[in-house]
Amino acid sequence: MSPPEQPPPEPDPPTLSPEHVQAAEAFGKTMKRLHRLISSRVMRGMQDELLEWDLSFSQITAMHQLRARAPMTVTQLSELTRLSVPAASHLVERLVKRGLAQRTENPENRREKLVDLTDAGRDIVGRMDSEFVRAYVTAFQGLQLDTVQAATHHLQRVLDEIEPLYSCQEHP
Repeated sequence: MSPPEQPPPEPDPPTLSPEHVQAAEAFGKTMKRLHRLISSRVMRGMQDELLEWDLSFSQITAMHQLRARAPMTVTQLSELTRLSVPAASHLVERLVKRGLAQRTENPENRREKLVDLTDAGRDIVGRMDSEFVRAYVTAFQGLQLDTVQAATHHLQRVLDEIEPLYSCQEHP
């Protein structure tokens, strides 16, 4: 079995001015306030999916990881979900039995199996994404149009700067 890909070590963070640190902390606190307002609605939607499909939070986490990076080995999935290899293997088995994931032979190593989501698994994760977006739409629909447009513009600038920093690391 080939070893799972390891992300490159994170570079040492640059030395920041006190003003930069304060600005980052203020932005973090602002985002936390926004998350607090939105998260209960998002969690309700997630809970509905968990109950409907009888899924655990670990299984949902694994399904998001599979959607982002599949196909992958159970060992790779265990590292990304922070589960032991036996626990990840058992989790995958339950997803396969429910028709939400599938195993295929690794063409580079026939003794190894790769795991991927099925269309049904992708559908569940997609519905969760839709519920997440709906939570924001509901929260923002009462705001002034120019406020929403300005927020979108500024957050897009943040994403444009931050996404390259995470391109070699784990993605949510």
